[in-house]
Amino acid sequence: MTTIQDLQSFYNQGNFSKCLESLNPFLLVNSDSIEALLLKAKCEYQLASLALNEDKDDNSLYLASYDSFEYVLKIEPTQEEAMLYASYINIFITQANLPEAQVYCDILALSEDEDIRLKAIGYRRHVNFILGNIDLVLKDITLMINHYQALYPNNRSILDKELSMLYLERTNIYLWHKEDAPKVFQAFNEGKAYPHNNYLTNNAVALLALDYQQFELAGEAAYMAFEYSDAEPNQELIDLYHRISALSRKNTLSKILVHSLLLALGKFSDFLGADQLETLSLSLSYIKIYPDWDIPYHFAGSFLFDAEKYEEALPYLKKSQQLGGTARGLQRYIDASCRLSGQLPDIDSLPLDSPEAYYNAGCDFYYESIPKLWTAALADELQEIKAKFYEVSYQGFYEYFYNNTGVSLANEVHTFAKCCNNYGITLTEMGAYEKAAEVHAIGYALSPFWEQLNSWGTALKGLEKYEEAIEIFQVASTYSGEYLTFPNYLRIKAEVLDMTYKLGHIEETHNILDAITNEYDSFLEVNNSNLTEEQLFELSEQYIIIQNVRHDLLSKGSPEDAIKAWQNELVKNPDDNSAWFMLMQEYYIIKDYSQCIACADNYQAVKKEAIQDTSRCKIHYMRGLSYMSLGNYEKAIEDLKALIEPLKIVYPDNEYELSRAYLHLAGCYFTLRKWDNCNEAAYEAITCYIRNNWSWDDELLKVKLQYADALRATGAKDEALENIKNILEAYPDNAEALQRKKEWKKGLFSFFK
Repeated sequence: MTTIQDLQSFYNQGNFSKCLESLNPFLLVNSDSIEALLLKAKCEYQLASLALNEDKDDNSLYLASYDSFEYVLKIEPTQEEAMLYASYINIFITQANLPEAQVYCDILALSEDEDIRLKAIGYRRHVNFILGNIDLVLKDITLMINHYQALYPNNRSILDKELSMLYLERTNIYLWHKEDAPKVFQAFNEGKAYPHNNYLTNNAVALLALDYQQFELAGEAAYMAFEYSDAEPNQELIDLYHRISALSRKNTLSKILVHSLLLALGKFSDFLGADQLETLSLSLSYIKIYPDWDIPYHFAGSFLFDAEKYEEALPYLKKSQQLGGTARGLQRYIDASCRLSGQLPDIDSLPLDSPEAYYNAGCDFYYESIPKLWTAALADELQEIKAKFYEVSYQGFYEYFYNNTGVSLANEVHTFAKCCNNYGITLTEMGAYEKAAEVHAIGYALSPFWEQLNSWGTALKGLEKYEEAIEIFQVASTYSGEYLTFPNYLRIKAEVLDMTYKLGHIEETHNILDAITNEYDSFLEVNNSNLTEEQLFELSEQYIIIQNVRHDLLSKGSPEDAIKAWQNELVKNPDDNSAWFMLMQEYYIIKDYSQCIACADNYQAVKKEAIQDTSRCKIHYMRGLSYMSLGNYEKAIEDLKALIEPLKIVYPDNEYELSRAYLHLAGCYFTLRKWDNCNEAAYEAITCYIRNNWSWDDELLKVKLQYADALRATGAKDEALENIKNILEAYPDNAEALQRKKEWKKGLFSFFK
């Protein structure tokens, strides 16, 4: 027989229809069970909520659930949960009997349950607002402020979040309903400690303050209005800008008004029709008035920087940093300095700025500065600077949200989460996997999104904590297509596949591979005709990890079976660059050099400029040696020459592969009797041995003989003979060297030698 615990379990699992279906027979036997009746009403409420998502005009199910809650209250008039639900439905959905809802809220406002009491006061605020009882609304706002201050004395983030909305509501009431300017200013001042990002209210407060010549307050409100406004200003914001601008032409503005005016010009110059020279002139005029203040220097430098006048911008940006500076100003100062000198400047101290500002500066540095400044020599330093921006942002957010210190924030919890993602990614790139995983875990707990999971899983993979990483990636893969595109989904599933293989779970790897392959093939079958070339390329890029695992699995069998498998992959998708790459390697293994060359050509045609240096090395090496094996030395030389630079990038500290490339190149030139070229390539191969202090081997002996022949062929006979003597010192019995020594000594005056 079904018990009340069973029914509650259905409800907790979200199976409301099953719960309601099972409740009906239960209530036939237990008709006076308050617990069952309440559960029935709650099920009806939840089903009504689901139905309302489909038809927003249909309140019939809510009315049924309201009647059920009222029935519970007839049996037990003090049942608080039933009163709370009935009040909510009455106030926020049907508004059928607001005075009754008001009575319920009055009763619940005295509840011993803190959560119920706070909800009841909040509901009562709303119903009193609808009924026009504005003074009662203000009274409840004060009551809730006191409640929250007592409830969260040691949790600033929650306290700020709740109080910012209450002070905002109080300010709006005095603005629009009471029209009481002194009270507006009082509410704004009291609420400054709990900032919000509603720029429309701040805009209205600023305009009102200007009317009453409350210039400091107007500046504070205007600054917050401009700071938190959208990219495109509305008419009220434009009006506010023009009011402050007109005031600036008549009088010297206070610092906060100047800051708000310059901020508006910086954000909305296109919409305001501001002339850049006038904007710069305004900044310079306030530099004269406030010579020891960093803000006008910052904006003067920023306006010039945005106009790409880096040499003119740099002195202002530098001076701004010396006087205090901003995070965005620091990013631009570093950028301009490096553009002009080719070196990154020394930074003695960091500006005092908000965590959000440092996060934005880090993003700007990554997306705007690094692509323009990057060189191999600066790569590590640029990475460290990016990490520092994100680190300062992260630490500031962490102090606020976890240690209750630092400046109050406008509830930027999602910005903190995004900062965790960017900072964690940077730490992973720098090899600090442990710290990265810790940062991502914090970010995901604050504000979940799939990118954080993807980054977190990558950090755990770097730590080789494959089981944990797989769990994280599996959660990320459950996000809906609204947030997670199929290429990104494919990338996540590929990571799961790769780590499952690394764990040695071969059978499970095969099962996952089959499932992913089917999903990939099905997606292409349905969407291939609608995808652009760029989208198809992105898809194939995400498929590479999957193909790498397939390659590892196939390598356990015969090359012939592997070739068949890759050919099947190409039948399904002829533009799968990874399949062409794998097939190239398989043909090279079985020495089918013509097919190897054809696959390399197809891979290069599909992948184009996106080929990574590691893959580029393999392509030129295998195709080059295939051409050599087929006797096409001219084509082999093309690939071997193209192999040199990528090898230096991929193996900067290991010249083994580079030496092999020069050896093969020298051999090709030798065969073609291109003696000058042979000289150069052979010399490079030999110096690789000398630099690395490698011992002699057959490869070195062969190239030294070729080098000697090339020297003699180009007229350097003495050097050629010296090279032969050098060989004989190491190999006294080498027949080829002895033969050359004998032949080259013949001739006139040879007995003098």
